[in-house]
Amino acid sequence: MDLKLKEILAQRGITMKDFATLSGISQSNLSNYLSGNISPTLDTLKKMATTLNIELAELFKEKNDVELYAKLDGILYPISKKDIVEIISKKK
Repeated sequence: MDLKLKEILAQRGITMKDFATLSGISQSNLSNYLSGNISPTLDTLKKMATTLNIELAELFKEKNDVELYAKLDGILYPISKKDIVEIISKKK
């Protein structure tokens, strides 16, 4: 399982320690999930997604997937495929 949790936390400026506290998942388990030593349960994945306020699928890397972000006042905001479609639709 290839989680992109580490990248999401880095983009948001959240440490593993802080995320462990926020999510209620131990740092050791988070480390094991990221290294691939153990796989998180569906409940744990849901807890991660809920804590980050993202869709569950966003925790997984996709091959050749492009991620876009807009930076405002030092904060990165993700731009979704839906956002791009809406922008294009308004131009028509």
